[in-house]
Amino acid sequence: MTRERFLKEIFIMAIICFATFHAVKSIYGSIQRQIFLHGQMQALKNNQKQAIEINKDLQGGLTSYNSKAGLERLARERLNLAGKDEVLVRIGK
Repeated sequence: MTRERFLKEIFIMAIICFATFHAVKSIYGSIQRQIFLHGQMQALKNNQKQAIEINKDLQGGLTSYNSKAGLERLARERLNLAGKDEVLVRIGK
């Protein structure tokens, strides 16, 4: 084997090692990114489930305010309003 051929083979081996290193590094980075994104997806799914439950509760509350009595209760409890012949008395806690 000549010296030139030996140097060419060493050079090719160095390039292959360099390319292999970067390929493995890229694969490792991709796997880490997929794990991170999977965790984010799970968190978003959990938040979506919670939001759906909260929306269901809010929808249930809205149905109670569809009637006249429900609107009166809302006005009294949340808005501190009173009827024409009523006096509002606030008692501090």
